[in-house]
Amino acid sequence: MLKQFSYLVFGALFISSSLCAQQLPVDRNTQKALAKGTRTHMGIPGKKYWQNTGDYLIDVKFDPETRKISGEEVIDYVNNSPDTLKTFLFKLYPNLYKANSARNTNIATADLSDGVRIETLTIDGKATDSTMRRITGTNMLVKGIAVLPGAHARVTAKFSYTLNKGSFNRTGQITDGSYFIAYFFPRIAVYDDVDGWNEYPYLGKEEFYNDYGNFKVNITVPGEYRVWATGDLKNTNEVYEPEFAGRIAKAELSDSVVDVITTEDIKAGNITKKNSTNTWKFEATNVTDFAFAVSANYVWKASSIMVDPKTKRRTRVDAVFNPDHKSYWPVVNYARKTVEQISYHFPGLPFPYPHITIVDGLDAMEYPMMVNNLPFEDDKDVVEFTAHEVFHTLFPFYVGTNETKYSFMDEGWATLTEFLFHPKIAPDVKLDYDMSPVNDFAGLAEDVPVMTPTAQLYGKARFADKDLKPALALYYLKEMLGEKVFLNAMREYITTWAGKHPTPYDFFNSINTTTGQNLNWYWKSWYFDKAIPDLAISGVLKQSKQYGLTIKRIGNAPVPVHITIIYADNTKTFINRTVAIWAKGAEALQINIPVNKRITKITLGGAYDADVDMGNNVWVSVN
Repeated sequence: MLKQFSYLVFGALFISSSLCAQQLPVDRNTQKALAKGTRTHMGIPGKKYWQNTGDYLIDVKFDPETRKISGEEVIDYVNNSPDTLKTFLFKLYPNLYKANSARNTNIATADLSDGVRIETLTIDGKATDSTMRRITGTNMLVKGIAVLPGAHARVTAKFSYTLNKGSFNRTGQITDGSYFIAYFFPRIAVYDDVDGWNEYPYLGKEEFYNDYGNFKVNITVPGEYRVWATGDLKNTNEVYEPEFAGRIAKAELSDSVVDVITTEDIKAGNITKKNSTNTWKFEATNVTDFAFAVSANYVWKASSIMVDPKTKRRTRVDAVFNPDHKSYWPVVNYARKTVEQISYHFPGLPFPYPHITIVDGLDAMEYPMMVNNLPFEDDKDVVEFTAHEVFHTLFPFYVGTNETKYSFMDEGWATLTEFLFHPKIAPDVKLDYDMSPVNDFAGLAEDVPVMTPTAQLYGKARFADKDLKPALALYYLKEMLGEKVFLNAMREYITTWAGKHPTPYDFFNSINTTTGQNLNWYWKSWYFDKAIPDLAISGVLKQSKQYGLTIKRIGNAPVPVHITIIYADNTKTFINRTVAIWAKGAEALQINIPVNKRITKITLGGAYDADVDMGNNVWVSVN
């Protein structure tokens, strides 16, 4: 209690002392949340913060022959808001493949379908019909209800649809005998304190925003198929033969890799119980989604790692893949080392879930406790995408950021790990990170501020604005604050908002408060302005015992200054300045370089320094 009081007092003093400093533009939605007391200027939830929850009990059947998915669900929904809900908004994500749905991704004609069939839908025992339900693309609005503040509502539904065979977009058939099934059940959309109902339709490119809840999911498939899913498998001995149940148990306690299912096992065919169908029972607590993979022909490598020395808790790490895809053989090790980095180094918080399973699929996508990654041919891509997708465990799942509206809040962090984790998890795989998405497109007409809602991002600069720019902004911030201060602020943000829904302002304010610095000048430049990184060597003046070097800031985005000086004898020295040098709006940096030997070349820029014009970053002596 004392710690919380001290934190609040410090935050109040910090905000008070910084009122005269630069202020960030705040949208009207967020202004209302601040006024209502659900959000604060200190980056912590307000006294009146609330969020709704939904617990799901789902029974689903999947027939690989017809690809038909049919299920029944019970949703226990709690309205923690101060509002009476007079409508329910449901998400029917498989309607991306419905023939008449709007979409911003390509779907093959053969994959177009009738979408999700809602056979029955009841709310608190009252049946709904077509006059109460309006389906528009992936949104289904249900009228004629009234759920009071603090009240519970029980929803039941019976549904079915046909899984897409091609046009794999985060879910679908991978190959004959292997499938990744996500977004398969009707769910109640998020109703939050900032926007109310999350009305953004799922169009294909944008990602997701879901409430937290508990899941109990029973998955029935033909007997020869295996299932991997979000959550814990609760009936291992009922679906696996004893030998394989023993291998799984061994992997959950082993620091080395265990071959749970091999190619020889698949040929022998004694893996699962010999029934016409098996029902796999999974449970997951306080997660935002549930996904599963089904295969009759994938091998399975597994290991585990102690993620919390205090409790001795371990996380199992799985790689489930086509054995012909040789690039997948080291994935279990890359994933295990990523979990280790998260738990002990960056951010240094115990990995929050009991397992992470990487499945050989046709995408590069994250789900709670699951990853669906392509069998990349380039070893560098295998390493980077493994780290990237596993790190998504923290954002948007452990910390429930709104990917649909502000995808930079999770993609920036995950992209950052591509160059932070690579040397740690695969030092033998060469990393040469590509800055061209920023260097080539920042400042073009298609370029927009990072704070632009994701649904409005199109064209050449889309990746830069939602992934690479926010990753670089975090990387440069880390360099400026120093490792210790940055990690402390990051951990405070994560632990404060774990299981909740922060906005970008909550993130900015949290870092400001925890570090005791008003960084609004930095947030505004990188997130609210059309950030264009561009530095130049604008002058080198040779004097008797020193060189005078001028670095000009041409672009508006603050970037660090990393200088390499090469002398006539081929020796080198390095000069580094963090982005703090631009905090007061300076347009140039003057550096005096004492020397007793001739400089032949000066270069500006490091491996992760974006710059839209590299042509003015090198000076060569003419003498």
